[in-house]
Amino acid sequence: MPGIDSVIENNLCVGCGACAFAYPDQFEITESERGTLEAVRRSGASSANTAASVICPMSGEGKTEDDFSELLYPALPADPEIGRYAGTFAGHVNSESQRMAGGSGGIVTWILAQLLREQMVDAVIHVRPSDHRSGRLFTYQISRSVSEIEAGSKSRYYPTSMDRVLNSIEKSGERFAIVGVPCFVKAIRMLVSEGRLKSSSVPYAVGLVCGHLKSKFFAEYLAWQKGIAPGSLTAFDFRHKLMDRAASDYGFLTVTGEGAAASSSAFPMASVRGRDWGEGLFKLKGCEFCDDVIAECADIAIGDAWLPEFVSDPKGTNVVVARHPDLLRLLEQGRASQELSLTSISVGDVAKSQSSGLRHRREGLRHRLARLKDAGEWWPRKRVEPALAVTSRRRSVYDIRYKIACESNNVFAKARLTSSLIFFERTMSPLIRKLKVKTYGGIFTRAVRRIRHIISA
Repeated sequence: MPGIDSVIENNLCVGCGACAFAYPDQFEITESERGTLEAVRRSGASSANTAASVICPMSGEGKTEDDFSELLYPALPADPEIGRYAGTFAGHVNSESQRMAGGSGGIVTWILAQLLREQMVDAVIHVRPSDHRSGRLFTYQISRSVSEIEAGSKSRYYPTSMDRVLNSIEKSGERFAIVGVPCFVKAIRMLVSEGRLKSSSVPYAVGLVCGHLKSKFFAEYLAWQKGIAPGSLTAFDFRHKLMDRAASDYGFLTVTGEGAAASSSAFPMASVRGRDWGEGLFKLKGCEFCDDVIAECADIAIGDAWLPEFVSDPKGTNVVVARHPDLLRLLEQGRASQELSLTSISVGDVAKSQSSGLRHRREGLRHRLARLKDAGEWWPRKRVEPALAVTSRRRSVYDIRYKIACESNNVFAKARLTSSLIFFERTMSPLIRKLKVKTYGGIFTRAVRRIRHIISA
């Protein structure tokens, strides 16, 4: 069976839309009952056409991230965890208002605005809030002004697809900077490599450091815990900054109603369940088979600086891996003009800032591939080879996380149908408790660890 059909059949599609853009007669992107966007073969389309497998970032066919990195930046040093790099930094924009408007340090928005101001691109393709009446809170859109770019600030933990916006840019003949998570950027590189998209159309790719993608149920779950039923949200902010706590302890903001009747409320993430990213609630199954955290195919990768010296600042700090000389020049200009506060950090510090994600995408991915191989099931070719985790505890952690990723969206879909949040909690809580014990130890072990931490502090 062609790779892309195996991806679709095994629910590993991340909904990037590359196949639907390149082969619209064969594929379309639809919303699944699991709250995700996924490719499906159109009725009557033949699976004999295997060309689409090469442009699918999840198929394991075609070029790898290492292949693209070598093609794009052969002269740059390569690191096995963060990819190739010309400069590695931690920092933020110095404008207070711009920094507060961003999800972290505001550098993604600043870079995009500079590309537009210096006429290095004609427009920017990124995710922005959408009219909720379309059925989507966020969609990929084209921004042609700085104000439109700023409207796309902050992280969107929500399913999106590039297929429709790619159709628009290919016909325009303009130059676009495109923003995406690692698998989406890889899909862009594949489209260009296979001649389905002109490289001149997308001269710059800005990558977002990624833990994993979420279904639309993530926002609904957070809101439902605060009394807002699924389907009631008209807008949502996943990264509402709370100035009385660390950057990692942010909040979320819900909006219901429209116009004069609109009502917004902000809540700390600490006040709800599902805040632990390591649990993997509402994770796309395909994210369990990705080996890229630092957007290794992108011209620049930007994420959160989850490092002790930066995380205490609630305004947020970015970690940055620059690869393209044009973007490195922009960063240096921003530092010289004092628009940016940038500190050079080591490659090791970049990896340390994303250590949990990298471990899950290296050791954890090898383990998950081995489970599929041992079960005689299809598994995608990745840059790591199948191998079970060495310790029984790590094997249990990866197995439980995988089960949570595979089951949580299905269970929530049933909870929505029955209007029962309790059903979701009762079904998923035993798995989450088991994961916590395997990850952090039992109650006694955690209490002892906390006492030791207090004493040492």
